[in-house]
Amino acid sequence: MNFIETYHAVELTLAAGAVPLIIGESGIGKTALIRRYCQEMNLYLVNIDANLLKEGEIGGLPTVEKGRTFYATHHKLAQMDELLERGDKGCLLFIDEINRCDHAVQQELMNLILNREINGYHLDERVIVASAMNPSARMEDFKHTEYQVVEMDPAQENRFVWFNMDSDAREWILWGLQEGDIHAQVIEFISSFDEYLHSASEEEFIEATPRSWERVSDALKVMDRSTHFTRETLYHFVRGNVGTRIAQDFMGFLKENENPLLKARDLFQLDQVTQSVKDEIAHSSHSRLYILMMNLLKELKGEVSDQRVRRVSQILLLYPRDLRISLMKEIREVYGKDLYPLLREDDLFLEAFFECYR
Repeated sequence: MNFIETYHAVELTLAAGAVPLIIGESGIGKTALIRRYCQEMNLYLVNIDANLLKEGEIGGLPTVEKGRTFYATHHKLAQMDELLERGDKGCLLFIDEINRCDHAVQQELMNLILNREINGYHLDERVIVASAMNPSARMEDFKHTEYQVVEMDPAQENRFVWFNMDSDAREWILWGLQEGDIHAQVIEFISSFDEYLHSASEEEFIEATPRSWERVSDALKVMDRSTHFTRETLYHFVRGNVGTRIAQDFMGFLKENENPLLKARDLFQLDQVTQSVKDEIAHSSHSRLYILMMNLLKELKGEVSDQRVRRVSQILLLYPRDLRISLMKEIREVYGKDLYPLLREDDLFLEAFFECYR
């Protein structure tokens, strides 16, 4: 399942009162999915990393007062209670890496997740629970995985709704162009070499993941603001995130594409599309043109006007026909409820479509 499919499945699971368990490799976006759900549903998010817990920790240390035993509330649970005391919204408790802790900790977490109670502490009714874990080698789709995990027993496994989440380059690029705010050079590279988004090599122990590329994006933003760091330093950083082979390809890609992309904001400010813009579009790769159009649509969504709609149509009409057709389908799919109906009313946008079939 890709990100969107997993997201909607998790959404339904939580609405039905069940507990979703998202299975996916490290850095694939499991936490990002939960974070997005909380943003859209207006929920507080409290994250517990199971692999950091020791036996008895989540249940709290016992103390004896007047012959009775009391348990201290774990600081994450106390944080959740403090958020709920504000009274403005509910909370999602996310238990991550539930199969990276020992059996005793798993059992404590299962009491919290499924029974909603541990050592006298009860989850508030406004709390919903989701969980995630790394895959194990006994799973059909992950026979060769090397994660060191602790398996749950069948009774525990049966209490979750399981979803296997895979990386999807197209979805990640769209996310990176919008709320992910991924650096343009990373987006352009992954657009050209989508197999590098999530890539493992038998020769190297470092695995490229979506999370790795987020870190590379952050480093490029630092490079944009500062002249302190050299390209050689950047190479070492990239290599430490994605491995030597991909780092070499990435640095070579940067060197070959040193000229910056056309900026969407600049194109909207032009009185008319100049010949220099037309020439640059004519000589740009499909990946660069794809990113440019996605940036134009992002800018258009922020400020809609007939003039700006017309500018998008003008730029689209300059694109190669094969790319134009695929982009129009994507615009309808991604922006079908807002921008696509506006663009469809523009005669130049329709001309860009029909011209493809002449």
